[in-house]
Amino acid sequence: MASSPQIAIAPQSPAAFLPAWRWWALVPLGLACAAVLEPYLLEHGSPLVSLVLYRGFSLVCHQRPERSFWISGAEMAVCSRCLGIYLGAAVGLLLRASRRIALRLLIAAVALNFFDALTELAGLHGKWLVIRFAFGLLLGSAATLLISSSVAATATSPVD
Repeated sequence: MASSPQIAIAPQSPAAFLPAWRWWALVPLGLACAAVLEPYLLEHGSPLVSLVLYRGFSLVCHQRPERSFWISGAEMAVCSRCLGIYLGAAVGLLLRASRRIALRLLIAAVALNFFDALTELAGLHGKWLVIRFAFGLLLGSAATLLISSSVAATATSPVD
């Protein structure tokens, strides 16, 4: 009985797609570094660059001093939650999960951030910078995890 040769086509693995997306993590990481660097620039002879960064970040962040971390006696260019979102976004772009898990994580992260904002607004707790940062980290990583997982799933799914 003669057997016909079979050609095995290996499906493209998500790992083959990873290197093309890893560099995107540098974008939110660069934003976080710029926000952290801004107070240093203000104190060490680059007030114009510091002002440009501060004003640029004012387009996306309220920059309230009581909700921001301070470095060298000056507040950062973003609040603690926004800093967490930027750093979390960098982490989320490096990770992969199923879209279902990523979506559930994003819903939980949004709910936690919303709950934190409501309880603070109601006066049930103060301005907990570390909690705001941690919830921002979770929100940023969940959001970009959903994006990166969706793109990876789309890239590896068969085309009809």
